[in-house]
Amino acid sequence: MCTPLIGMMFSMAGAMAQAQGQKHAAASKAAEYEYQAKIDDNNTKVALWKAQDAKARGAKEEAAHRVKVAALKGRQRSALAASGVEVGSGSALDILADTAALGELDALTIRSNAEREAYEHKVDASNLTANAGMKRMGAKNAIIAGNIGAKTSLLSGAGSVASKWYDYSYG
Repeated sequence: MCTPLIGMMFSMAGAMAQAQGQKHAAASKAAEYEYQAKIDDNNTKVALWKAQDAKARGAKEEAAHRVKVAALKGRQRSALAASGVEVGSGSALDILADTAALGELDALTIRSNAEREAYEHKVDASNLTANAGMKRMGAKNAIIAGNIGAKTSLLSGAGSVASKWYDYSYG
């Protein structure tokens, strides 16, 4: 007579243990998602630092290039003047203007490359931020799914116990 009651108790205990296991599994998955989101948050900061660094390096490289071009123009002017050429007109002026124009083009290219690199890092940061948000949403969904699974296990266990009770009582 006690055997069916013990079986029912074990069925209910099993359902409760299964429900608890689902909750723990969900909490573990949520913690994993949260951890991954924090890694993405850190990587976002690094990507933004890289963007700032790219712009700063670009600005320094651009400034250094402008100094080199100015020095080259000075050497050209000196060489032309030492050769007895009038530096303020004609071919000499064209040479100096070409040097200035090409130097400016190179400086702008350096700036553009730095801006492009910085933009790529900012895009990475934006993507990482979005990924972190999705992982946080996954963490919330894991908890919800775990709760639903736990309740389903309890209801299923209760149904099994009720069925056994009916069979025991009326069978």
